[in-house]
Amino acid sequence: MDARDEKKAPAGQAASGENVMETQKRNVLVTGASQGLGATIAARFARGGHRVWVNCAHGVEKAGEVVAGIVRAGGEAETFPCDLTDEGAVEEAFAALEARAGGIDILVNNARLDPYLRGAADSDGAWFDRTLAVNLRGAYLATLAVFDGMKSRGWGRVVNVSSIWAQWSAPRNLIPYSVSKAGMHALTRAFAREGAPHQVTVNTVAPGLILTENAASRLGPEKLLAETASVPLGRGAAPEEIAEIIWNTVHSGFITGQTIHANGGAWMGN
Repeated sequence: MDARDEKKAPAGQAASGENVMETQKRNVLVTGASQGLGATIAARFARGGHRVWVNCAHGVEKAGEVVAGIVRAGGEAETFPCDLTDEGAVEEAFAALEARAGGIDILVNNARLDPYLRGAADSDGAWFDRTLAVNLRGAYLATLAVFDGMKSRGWGRVVNVSSIWAQWSAPRNLIPYSVSKAGMHALTRAFAREGAPHQVTVNTVAPGLILTENAASRLGPEKLLAETASVPLGRGAAPEEIAEIIWNTVHSGFITGQTIHANGGAWMGN
């Protein structure tokens, strides 16, 4: 893809609330997008007419399949292999993307380390460090890498995908995950304050149970049934529902520093 051929909206238009998402093609980067929710988010933005970069740390082949599906559907997408926990790799990869495509306008920090896939050999400290590195450090580094460009262009959107576990008191096996997701809320507030004068908004979307393609195998049938029963609406969310919430959050220029809770009422019942 070549560098963008659109100019940023005049400051007066952005300040007045005009929805430039409807009139301009934007560059979108979704982290952790080789499967599950991330892949669905990437497809949603491509379907909306934007250029999408599908990030992965290791699953390049799976990310390629996501890109191929987007292209078959008429969208624009490329893979963006980058280990977001590696500061040097982030600086190099994002600088190259900035030079080639004109920078990222919309960043969705979705990458995470699955809390149910801890290996038997992982010590408590090592697992804690790995979880925070992927879930929190990665989001921080990715946001830093795009934020000054957004500010200089006078427009940008960042959405941090958190979790209901950022608010709930977590069982021991989920403590690292809960801490990492709670930290994303602090990132949101800090970057939202910095970005606001430049029409750059930063928000958190905090889902509850999502029925991705791997949900049953991750949780097991009994736990999945129990978690579903605990949701007041009586079901988990389809990934498409959460992707639509993220899409709608990005479309609003007057929401920033906020957390959008998408959990079927589960938080109010905790």
